[in-house]
Amino acid sequence: MEIELIPVSVQEKETLSNMYQFYHYDFSQYTNQDLDDDGRYGVNIDFYWEGDPRWNPYFIVSSGAIVGFLVVLFENLDTDPDPTHVIYDFMILKKYRRNGIGRTAAKQAFGLFNANWKVAQMESNTFWRNVISEYSKNNYTERYREDSKKYIQEFSTK
Repeated sequence: MEIELIPVSVQEKETLSNMYQFYHYDFSQYTNQDLDDDGRYGVNIDFYWEGDPRWNPYFIVSSGAIVGFLVVLFENLDTDPDPTHVIYDFMILKKYRRNGIGRTAAKQAFGLFNANWKVAQMESNTFWRNVISEYSKNNYTERYREDSKKYIQEFSTK
């Protein structure tokens, strides 16, 4: 199974925006987000392409089919010449989950940049801890934020 990360161009913005509907649907049980009056989740990703180089969206492609997406954020790029890289959003379509695609895509994302990384997730989510532990050979730090009920892992690929 071949997995590729393909940068999302501005011409493909609508496809990514459509996929964000599934992403927000999946998380609505945790975020309590409701649909707008038009039956959609309020999603605006225009800023990814408006000259702000901090935002880096990618399609996750398996055997030629788009199976998910991820967004890498260069945190504090405006003030730090060596910004921390954050997995801002990450989604694999349900049909493709639990078969290694997400794990492979996450590791490929970490390999895209020699950087300090930070990943946050809900306390019930063990996916990122497992991937980061394996990828970094247990060379990462983890902290828990009580206010947001999230774990945050940090590591480096430098």
